[in-house]
Amino acid sequence: MRVLLHSGGPLGPAGRAALPVFLGERRRVAFVTAASLHDEAAYFARVSAMLQPPPPEGAGLELLHLRWNDRPLDVLARAEALFMGGGNTYALLKRLRESGLLPAIRERVQAGVPYLGASAGSNVAGPTILTTNDWNVVALDRFDALGLVAFNINPHYKEMDPAMAPYSETRDDRIREYHVVNANPVAGLEEGAWLTVEDGVVMAHGTARIKIFQPGQEPTWHQAGERLPL
Repeated sequence: MRVLLHSGGPLGPAGRAALPVFLGERRRVAFVTAASLHDEAAYFARVSAMLQPPPPEGAGLELLHLRWNDRPLDVLARAEALFMGGGNTYALLKRLRESGLLPAIRERVQAGVPYLGASAGSNVAGPTILTTNDWNVVALDRFDALGLVAFNINPHYKEMDPAMAPYSETRDDRIREYHVVNANPVAGLEEGAWLTVEDGVVMAHGTARIKIFQPGQEPTWHQAGERLPL
């Protein structure tokens, strides 16, 4: 199983260059826009313009628009890899479940189809989506997700000095609360960071840092090129 989970900000040159390396010879990628609560076609067009041109401007990918409400399983069957886009994590998980995509994607990725996720697409790769930053505007009542990895993701992570925001909660506070009732690790991805999981090895990549939270332990920072304790 091969998984790449990105923080979710715009893919810079380093991120675009990493995609074809991660995918190997696979170029036909289904891009899932189900996390978008706005114009899915415009979202797909924007990402296509960024990723379809050959390097160095793009990543040389052939993107298929996988719409959750328009024959999604047919598109998934034609794809050599899957890219789960960003948006609202609760809406994404709700739509994946309603369309039958959740078990279908899990089966294909476990069979060897590479999975790429950005922001909400990274969140749903974990056991649950309970460490997302999004609001549950769709009133989702089940939070178990794809379970491709054993840890949760917190994308767009930003460390904040509590003194800078008196009487408010930091991201670290919320992750500590998560660990009061959940035992799996959380990876906080700064903008520009991503991680890969290949053959059970989790590695840090990108131009920013990754912060690993384990229950009952002090969090640790990691840079690109490091193996993550996950």
